[in-house]
Amino acid sequence: MAETKTWLIVGASRGIGLEFVRQILAHGHRVIATARKPGSALEAVVRDTAERATVLECDVSSGESITRFTEQLVKTGVKKIDYVVINAGILEYPNRTLEMSFDHFARHLHTNTVGPIITAQKLLQQTEVAIGTIAFMSSDSGSTQRFLSFEDGFAAYGASKAALNQALRHMAEELKRKGRGTVILALHPGEVATDMANIEITWEIDGGQISAEESVRGMLEVIQEKTIERTGTFWTWENVEYPW
Repeated sequence: MAETKTWLIVGASRGIGLEFVRQILAHGHRVIATARKPGSALEAVVRDTAERATVLECDVSSGESITRFTEQLVKTGVKKIDYVVINAGILEYPNRTLEMSFDHFARHLHTNTVGPIITAQKLLQQTEVAIGTIAFMSSDSGSTQRFLSFEDGFAAYGASKAALNQALRHMAEELKRKGRGTVILALHPGEVATDMANIEITWEIDGGQISAEESVRGMLEVIQEKTIERTGTFWTWENVEYPW
């Protein structure tokens, strides 16, 4: 029987995060799941596996909420988290540079960049808890080498994911300089059919949309496969390295 692992899914109330919880529990592992306000969908998924599931509150757009979450995490008594997936994020469409407000742009940066990085930072500062891998949910929209010029209305979202990518690369290098073995990864989940992606766009999606189930099944394999030699790298759900 495979060894039981502990996973932390930050942003698990719906969509990709909720599917991570569902599949991880189905594989017999333990899950700590967070949501801004835990609701019926997450509660329904963990109901029958309560002995392997813990639900905590965390709003990554709030520094105070992140601090409270990490304090509560330590109180659970967990000593090792094998895999962390920081999935929390927003897409308020459209977000064009010629139209978006200061607050609209700032919300994307707070939730998609600052919050995930500070959440990881606070986790890594907890000396009582060993962290194996931290995987950040990025996007092909955040690649500067493969700029998607056809994506009209994705300026704030793309900028926030590009900033996330750059910050997590620095995190990977800082950890290496300290001799720490935590693996840092960026993930592109594909064009997933979720509530967040339920928007009207004017272009065809290359290959079409995929289900959250297919995306998460692929990402689980990617996360578990990558060792410290691949820290600070960017991967698709199909296990293809993606350009920064």
